[in-house]
Amino acid sequence: MKKIDIFKHLSWKIKYEAGDMPYPPVLFWKNDISNEDIIKAWKNTINFIKNKEINHNMWLYVHIPFCYTHCFFCTCVTKVEHNEKKYDEYLDLIEKESILFSDIFKWIKFNTVYVWWWTPTILSAKQIDRFYNILKKYFDLSDVNQIMTEWSPYTTTEDKMKVLSSHWINKMTFWVQSLDSNTLKTNNRFQQFDDVKNSINLARKYWIEYINLDIMAWIPWQDLNWFKETINLIKTLKPTTVHVNSFWPTKNTNFIKSGWIYWYDDIKLRNEMEKYWKFLEDEESKITDTKKQNLQLYNSHNYNSSILWLWYWSISHAFWNLHYSKDSFDAYRNFILWYSICSFKWFKLTLEDEIITYLINNLRWGVNYNKFLELFWLDLRNTNIYITKLKKLLTDWILVEFDNNKYVKFKINSDLYCSIYSKFLYDDKLINEFWKYILINKSEFLNLDLKLKQFFTD
Repeated sequence: MKKIDIFKHLSWKIKYEAGDMPYPPVLFWKNDISNEDIIKAWKNTINFIKNKEINHNMWLYVHIPFCYTHCFFCTCVTKVEHNEKKYDEYLDLIEKESILFSDIFKWIKFNTVYVWWWTPTILSAKQIDRFYNILKKYFDLSDVNQIMTEWSPYTTTEDKMKVLSSHWINKMTFWVQSLDSNTLKTNNRFQQFDDVKNSINLARKYWIEYINLDIMAWIPWQDLNWFKETINLIKTLKPTTVHVNSFWPTKNTNFIKSGWIYWYDDIKLRNEMEKYWKFLEDEESKITDTKKQNLQLYNSHNYNSSILWLWYWSISHAFWNLHYSKDSFDAYRNFILWYSICSFKWFKLTLEDEIITYLINNLRWGVNYNKFLELFWLDLRNTNIYITKLKKLLTDWILVEFDNNKYVKFKINSDLYCSIYSKFLYDDKLINEFWKYILINKSEFLNLDLKLKQFFTD
């Protein structure tokens, strides 16, 4: 099998199974790590940042796992829970985990806080207040540039919005997905246009500065006309930004679990929806104020920023040291209780791994040679580790230099092209491991060309 075919297989596997994953993908991670190893990695990273005095823009990410309902199209691992006692137990665990890390991070000033909530307003105003007080008590948020929270419009109340405002939240993402009530009801989601409008009005009343709306291209059984109508209605709300996410029928969705098939006609319809909302991307590309953007992703892509992620089903990143994922509640509980070995997935990171991550994240838009030098203290044009691979990609016109040879980027800006060719930068040992995986799981990769057409659009 040619290497380009291996890259195609790997691109499809990563995108279909897990979306945008860090390098190296979880597929290659190990399974067991000790609490001491995690604590040591964080101490090493913090000392490194402190001694090098680099602009690292570290961020805190907190996951709240409860949902009011489980939407039919949802790809996330979540739990429908309507018991306030369970929410209090969750807050108890978040506080214990915060205490565990508080001494290590006592001098770190976090740049951003991102609270990812499924149905965040399922918590009471009092519980939301306790949640943010925990974060402020154990972490230094005094210089934070952005505290962003995700929010559900159909359980928003004024007392909860007032609490958010009191805790400096300056950006909100409302999970709208669609404004077609019939489509949403079919997908086990309940909201009306007035719910969205009233939620945004409350956010503005309490001085939430930036508002983003998330919608989805091809929610099951949504037609093109209602997708267009959703976009037209959203324009009237005048949000700061709008993000459109494409439906991915992963194995976690109730759509797949219920035996439904994502037919090629559905994919073509999704593609039509994607073409229609391209103008939204164009509008956002004109924004120069980074505070209006998702600063977490901006920092992650531009600085390889470290991420401390509280709760489980999460991926933390200790720069130049470690990726680890607390992928079960039992593993998470063992970690909090300080048992010796945690069943976490993890990968020991090297400088080379960090460089590959940076290149994969930025080659689509352009890697500035001087910025690379500032971040890694290496001249990308004279670095033996990569010069051979980059020269080959330049020779083959897969990469191009521009702006008087100050930048390098992929020649074509498309999901498929960039995803496949970014794998060329992977460590050869990982490529060989994936080749072995393909041989063992041949049936998973049958009809790959059709799968690529289904799950990548140019």
